[in-house]
Amino acid sequence: MNDLPTAPDPSEGVLLSVRGVDVGYRTGRRSHVTAVHDVSFDLHPGQSMALVGESGCGKTTLGLGLLRLLPRAGVVPKGEILFRRKDGTRVDVRTLEKERLRRFRWNEAAMVFQGAMNAFNPVLRIEDHFVDTFRAHEGGRRRPR
Repeated sequence: MNDLPTAPDPSEGVLLSVRGVDVGYRTGRRSHVTAVHDVSFDLHPGQSMALVGESGCGKTTLGLGLLRLLPRAGVVPKGEILFRRKDGTRVDVRTLEKERLRRFRWNEAAMVFQGAMNAFNPVLRIEDHFVDTFRAHEGGRRRPR
């Protein structure tokens, strides 16, 4: 009999677990160039994480890949992106179908872009941006308050 305490499961309590993720861009039918290679990290509830690096090193590409917001030529050919929901279930972001992915992004995860002027139309009021986003994700059923 072993009375020594067991080590806790390192994945217990992890909000986001990223393992061996590559992100790239298609260059042809069967080929792609890898822009980000073999990224792994765990993010726990309440933690913050910053991606720091030189311009063009892949920070935005990684973020877009994790949420599957890459442009059409973008691919996440390998790796695991596991998100733990409030009820404790885990979802593999790489396998979410289009509608579930859209709901996941709206309700459970988001990306805050550094360059707000690249994301907002300066001619529109901020309220209009939020209303447009709400309608896109909630199907225009009701107006946010």
